[in-house]
Amino acid sequence: MHFKFQNTNIQYKTEGSGKVVVLLHGFLENHSMWDEIALELSKSHKVIRLDFPGFGNSETFEDWYSIGNLAHLTHGLIKELKVDKYSLIGHSMGGYVATEICKLFPNEIEQLILFHSTAKSDSESKKKDRDRAIKAVYEKKSVYLKTAIPFLFPKQHQISCSTFIQKMIAEAEGVKVKGISAAISAMKNRNDNSEIVKSLNCKKTYIAGRWDPLLKIADLKEEAINNRAKFIEIENAGHMSHWENPSVVIQELKKIIA
Repeated sequence: MHFKFQNTNIQYKTEGSGKVVVLLHGFLENHSMWDEIALELSKSHKVIRLDFPGFGNSETFEDWYSIGNLAHLTHGLIKELKVDKYSLIGHSMGGYVATEICKLFPNEIEQLILFHSTAKSDSESKKKDRDRAIKAVYEKKSVYLKTAIPFLFPKQHQISCSTFIQKMIAEAEGVKVKGISAAISAMKNRNDNSEIVKSLNCKKTYIAGRWDPLLKIADLKEEAINNRAKFIEIENAGHMSHWENPSVVIQELKKIIA
C-alpha cells in the first residue's frame, strides 16, 4: 500500500488488529527488516510499518530530508490510518525518528522502545565520521555499502548472517546516492532528545546488544537509567539482533507490549 506525503509516494504495510505498534526501520534498511517480528506481534496487535523515503519502495525527498520531517511523515501516515494511540519501536535511525515523534506528539505515545538506538545527538567525532561517509558514498557507493553494512554486525555474526548482509547490500544498491547521503546528513544533524525521553509519561524501554559495534552497551544502560527507562540486554547479539538472535528479541518484545 502507498501513502502520499508532500507529493512523495511512501510504501507501508499493516497487519493484525488490536492496539497499534509502529515499527520504524534503520539506515540502509526497509520495512522488511521487521518481517519475523511483525509476524509475531500482529497476532495480538495491529502492526504498522513503512519504508522511509528513498528506501524500499518509497520515493525519496532528499532535498528536505531530516529526522523531523521523517517524524511528520510517519505521524501523517498514523493519522491517515485513524490511529490515536500507539507504541513506537525504532531501530537505530528509526529510534531517532521515534524520539522526534515523542517530542512532537507526546500525548499519543503508549510505549517507546529504542531498539539498538539512542535519544542522544551525534558527538563531534561522530559527525566527522558522517561527513566521511557522505564523501565515500559519492566517491563509490558500492564500495561504501560493502564496507559499511558488514560493520553493522559483530565479527562473530558476519558469517552466520551473511545472507542478511548480502540482502541489505543488494537492496541498498538500488537506493540513490543522494538518498543515502541525505539520510546520513539527517542523522548527523538530528536533535538531542534525551530530555524529551526522560520526561515522557509512558512506558520506555531500551533494547541493546551485548556486542553492538556502533553503540556501547554501557553507555546505553546509563542513558536508560538517566531517562527512567527499562533496559534489556540481548545476549549473543550486536546492532542487528532481529537477525542475530530473533527468537529472544521476539520474546522480549511480546512481553514489553503485552
